[in-house]
Amino acid sequence: MRKKVGIIGGGASGMMAAITAAEHADVTLLEHTARIGKKILSTGNGKCNYTNRTLSKDDYYCDHPSFVAHALSQFDDQAASAFFAAHGMLTSEKRDGYCYPYTGQAATVLNVLRLLLEEKGVTVKTEQEIEGITAGKDGFVVKTKTERYRFDKLILACGGNAAPQTGSDGSGYALAKSLGHTLHRPYPALTYLLTKDPACKELAGVRANAMLTLYVDGERMQTEEGELQLNKDSLSGIPVFQLSHRAVQALAAKKKITVSVDFLPQLGEEELVHMLAGLQKQYGKQPVEEVLALFLHKKICGALLHRLSLSFQQEMQMVSNKQLKKLAKLCKSFVFEMSGYPGFDKAQVTMGGIPVSEIDDTMQSRKIKDLYFAGEIIDVDGRCGGYNLQWAWTSGYIAGLHCCDERKENAAENRKTEREDR
Repeated sequence: MRKKVGIIGGGASGMMAAITAAEHADVTLLEHTARIGKKILSTGNGKCNYTNRTLSKDDYYCDHPSFVAHALSQFDDQAASAFFAAHGMLTSEKRDGYCYPYTGQAATVLNVLRLLLEEKGVTVKTEQEIEGITAGKDGFVVKTKTERYRFDKLILACGGNAAPQTGSDGSGYALAKSLGHTLHRPYPALTYLLTKDPACKELAGVRANAMLTLYVDGERMQTEEGELQLNKDSLSGIPVFQLSHRAVQALAAKKKITVSVDFLPQLGEEELVHMLAGLQKQYGKQPVEEVLALFLHKKICGALLHRLSLSFQQEMQMVSNKQLKKLAKLCKSFVFEMSGYPGFDKAQVTMGGIPVSEIDDTMQSRKIKDLYFAGEIIDVDGRCGGYNLQWAWTSGYIAGLHCCDERKENAAENRKTEREDR
């Protein structure tokens, strides 16, 4: 007799778990919103960066990196691409290993998953708000406002708190806690960072390639390079998102957070001093702002001069050697003190969740037999660039596979019989 598997959460990990489990079980997928996969449609700016070719355990934040490494060894980026290719989706690879559907539309990824759910005979129930779960010897009873379900196996793939407008409201945490699990406090991740620095108002709207270094209480923690986006009260862009995990944790702990911005990462500080000295000889009578604007955004020029209290109209030849060195140093290290971070509605993923110490390598709970976890509800979060969707595919596949692994159950039953015979 086929087992009955229930999956709570119709996001990326829940759908992958359902498709995988449906090979050997009768699967019911419960989603509390009106449609499944809504969050997928917003990933990668609507293009769905579904994985990354540079995948490794070092791209994830987790208390036990070996847990992620073992998971990825079972279903990695190659497996994810092969899965989608086998079901009709052409793919394309961009710089830095970013992988997308060839159509450039996130809807393509969702359509593959929806078609497979139908083909595999998965029962999909939407608008199912879960009121409670009871675990017993005969499995699980899941109660919603309108129905009551019984399952032999249960997978919690409810997501986290990030992007609540897509249905991720953190409700899965309460369900997990009701079943005896603990919770690492959730925080926003892959998000922008707030600052009260007045220079940001002057720099609002600027996009510039830069190298950013995060300092926590004066200690250098992480460096990232990419397109920095400056807003009137925040720093944003992919390099900021990459720094945000450590920055948000430190800000929540009331530590001093600064971000040093190098606006010319392709040049060393001494090279820049030499270049400025050359420009001073060439354009001695020109305003210093106009000379700087030859290689920097004009708003950046203004912010540099303001911070050094130099007049915009001062002739380049009147800038002293000491001031030139200070200008070069500031261009290589323009420091912003960060004051906070936005809410979950502005975050791409959630850090925190169910500790991996409470989950085994098959994604099964160490506290309750036949209860599994998948996706963002687990305390694993990755860098920006397809890593979090890969975690959804990986954990969903493993949970869906092992919850229906009859070999594992038979082996356990045989060991029990052997003990009884002795």
